[in-house]
Amino acid sequence: MPAHLARGLVKLNPISLEVTRNMAKVLGRTQYYPPEKMQAYQRKLLEPLLRHARKEVPFYARRLDPVFAHDDSMRWEAWGEIPTFTRADAQDAGEALFANFLPEHVGGYSENNTSGSTGAPLQCRVSTTASLINAAASQRTFEWHEIDLSGKMALIVEGEGKYKYPEGQIGKKWNVANPEAPACQLSVTEPIANQLEWLLTTKPDILITYPSIAVALYELAAQRKEIPTIHTFIGQGEVFNEEAKYYLAGTHGLKLVDRYGASELGAIAGQCPTENRHHQFYEANLMEVLDFSGQCLVAEGRGRLVLTPFYNYAMPLIRYENQDQVEITQAPCPCGRTLPSIMKVLGRERHVFTYSEGSRSWPSVSKHEYSGFLPSKQIQAIQKTATNIEIRFVRDQNSQVGIDIGGLQSFLRNRLHPTVQIAVVEVPEITRAASGKYEAWISLVT
Repeated sequence: MPAHLARGLVKLNPISLEVTRNMAKVLGRTQYYPPEKMQAYQRKLLEPLLRHARKEVPFYARRLDPVFAHDDSMRWEAWGEIPTFTRADAQDAGEALFANFLPEHVGGYSENNTSGSTGAPLQCRVSTTASLINAAASQRTFEWHEIDLSGKMALIVEGEGKYKYPEGQIGKKWNVANPEAPACQLSVTEPIANQLEWLLTTKPDILITYPSIAVALYELAAQRKEIPTIHTFIGQGEVFNEEAKYYLAGTHGLKLVDRYGASELGAIAGQCPTENRHHQFYEANLMEVLDFSGQCLVAEGRGRLVLTPFYNYAMPLIRYENQDQVEITQAPCPCGRTLPSIMKVLGRERHVFTYSEGSRSWPSVSKHEYSGFLPSKQIQAIQKTATNIEIRFVRDQNSQVGIDIGGLQSFLRNRLHPTVQIAVVEVPEITRAASGKYEAWISLVT
């Protein structure tokens, strides 16, 4: 499997397997480090990355100057003076983000294109050590949740035209504790009916895909009365909302594990095994949360995520905004791990609605709440102006509910903002993003 189980099956040789196992053992210790020891650990990883980027990556030729003193020592207190940058900036930079030279200890690199939610591709390079630390972080998450590492795993994610139905791709090495464990992969662009047929044929124990895909698969499976053999679902790539969790766990009895990451960044956080929160993978990334001005660090509450992966020397991303909004806390976790906590991943900036007087919100309406107003089985809300929202829905042919536009508008005015006006449009299907992800909320207001 790929190092962070995000993009496809790869071959791990005996040496890289052993390295990853050793990394996972280290992560078993560092998850309990006190803050001052973790900071020293991070800076020991960060300093050589910064020196490498300044020397070998054109994009950073002058960008990192604030943290280097006249005598070439580190000025950590000036870290916040390094400008942040976004995916769009990275796309504009292109090959200027690629290292001209890689030190021997990081191994080689792999290349991929990630389309993200918008469909705009970003060409990425990932050094071997970055892939291995992501595999180790995944392994730690599996161990936290006592996942059966001998079971067969099925992966349904981006495939860029590969991993087609009905065969998909067959392989192994999806976890480093049991490299002979079988695995299979199918492209998320295949129709849901094909995905279900493939799961019924391959009979996996564990499924990794987007939560909205898992819900769609189990809704179709329940309708057809053909339930897959899966006992564990590992979600990634989307916000895992409570309604989806209740449906998959409560209705179908699946064990649920949620992971948070990004193709260009790797593993970011994993669900705590005992509490309703995610623990940041602080040994692999420096994570900062900024307020909406982009200036001040947020120690508690909500803000914009800024990340610096420590191990990717092939394409360093230093103070990179992935445009996700998160809610964090400094309160200790009862599980005893000292890794900082993400209480909630709220979604992308483009999922935040902005209203006429400048207020903003992360909208959240469950399928059950919509069901009182629309005969819907899937819904997408698009904010077109500060006051106008288009509600697109796919009809549930079994529903006896009528279309109540007035009731829905009153409900959304109470839930979102008192000035909103809605238009309801019935569509045959909700189109997924190029990555295969489903976006329930999209704002076109800038």
